[in-house]
Amino acid sequence: MGKYIVNSKLRKIGAQVETQTGSHHFLVDEPVTGGGTDAAANPVQYLLSAVGSCMAITANDIVRRQPEIELKKFDVKTAGETTRYQDGRSAVTKIQVTLHVETNLSAPEHHAFVNQVIRECTVHETLKHAVPIEIKTK
Repeated sequence: MGKYIVNSKLRKIGAQVETQTGSHHFLVDEPVTGGGTDAAANPVQYLLSAVGSCMAITANDIVRRQPEIELKKFDVKTAGETTRYQDGRSAVTKIQVTLHVETNLSAPEHHAFVNQVIRECTVHETLKHAVPIEIKTK
């Protein structure tokens, strides 16, 4: 079981958020049309990149455990659509993932490998169901 802690702090520049997790620091922002400075990806873009990145890392992990698999290519394109509701809320309502995978496997084995990647991908497994969120204030 893993535990992850991410700290986010709103900066006084547009909608920029300084984010830190472990020894990593990165910026989150909104486009100028959304009140930001467009200095970094927005939260939805990071969410979508988490899906694609997790799938690629999962594929790599599987190949490390099964060295007979030669992974020649693993490219992921992730697209998302948001919906804005009448009360002002918005949500990601559709995610499309396109995988471009080349292996040395037979067609049935290749199909099984891709299904294993999808099944073992933590982010996909989390997002395919409703996610309860607990919010605390200090």
